[in-house]
Amino acid sequence: MDILIKSFNRPYYLDRCLRSIYEHIAGDFVIKILDDGTPPAYLTRIQQLYPQVKVLHSPQYETKVAAIAANITEGVPYKQKKIPTDFWVKAVADSSDYFLLLEDDIWLTGKVEITAVEQAMRNEHMALLRLSWQGNPALIEGAHKVVDEQVEEIIPQISRWRKFIFTNQLKSRSLGYRLGFFRNIMPYQLPIYVLYAVASAFFSKEYWLHLWQGAGEQVLEEYQLRKALNWYHHPHNHMHSRYAKLRTEKAETSYLTSTNNNYTDLKCDMMLINHLLNQAWLKGELNSIEGWPKDFSLPYLMQFLSVIPQAEELKVEWHDWISRFKDDYRKLGCIVD
Repeated sequence: MDILIKSFNRPYYLDRCLRSIYEHIAGDFVIKILDDGTPPAYLTRIQQLYPQVKVLHSPQYETKVAAIAANITEGVPYKQKKIPTDFWVKAVADSSDYFLLLEDDIWLTGKVEITAVEQAMRNEHMALLRLSWQGNPALIEGAHKVVDEQVEEIIPQISRWRKFIFTNQLKSRSLGYRLGFFRNIMPYQLPIYVLYAVASAFFSKEYWLHLWQGAGEQVLEEYQLRKALNWYHHPHNHMHSRYAKLRTEKAETSYLTSTNNNYTDLKCDMMLINHLLNQAWLKGELNSIEGWPKDFSLPYLMQFLSVIPQAEELKVEWHDWISRFKDDYRKLGCIVD
């Protein structure tokens, strides 16, 4: 089975992810890193540590590497926001029929026997199987049925009302916005995630390609959710529209960093933070499994900012960013600590 890891400019987390795979996954697998701009020095070190891993570069790789360098050395704002959708689609099209999809800031926390997982997915005609749902029951809503000692099927129970609003039937969603009945679509959208996961899940190749074929170069998860509903309700896919999860969560993700600052009202130079952490990791100062199996402890990471004059100011800004980021996920029902 192929294990695909989407990666961008956080080798200290990518190292953590890879170590967790070799620690916890049993069975035959090939790891492919789908990298979209991690500077070469870091990827060289990754390949020294994990020579079996295959590193694939997106078509925008060189452009994004140059943009990172210009940001760090000259202060040029980083504006390379396009996601490499076609690159991901090709990588999945070339992958095994069932594959595990991770991101660089996801790591495994328990044993997973992937040969048995693949067999269960084949036998039960499963499109998706989650490793993690961040403690959020909305992401695994439905009736549950034990398949084997690892796997539990989820039988979705998405209400017609939620689908009616989410898909904007009879312009209900647009009208609701105009009349002020609701401003937040997420209560209607969240239960549909039982049919979809960004990562931290096993997919059938056919299903993932259906979700992403024709997607643009910006992250618009509503597109994938609509495609997932389309697949789920299409009679042709009836025997291949089953969903599942591991019986217990076996993966964690980080709420401490991102690839950029996605809050325009907060001043936080996430590119600089990642650069300082990347450099500490490259020098062997940052231990990629500190805090395992939970995330890094924040004081541990913050110490690596002390090499710059504005460290104290950056630490305050980073703390504010983390608080906002975690609060957003808490509001969705996720456990973030």
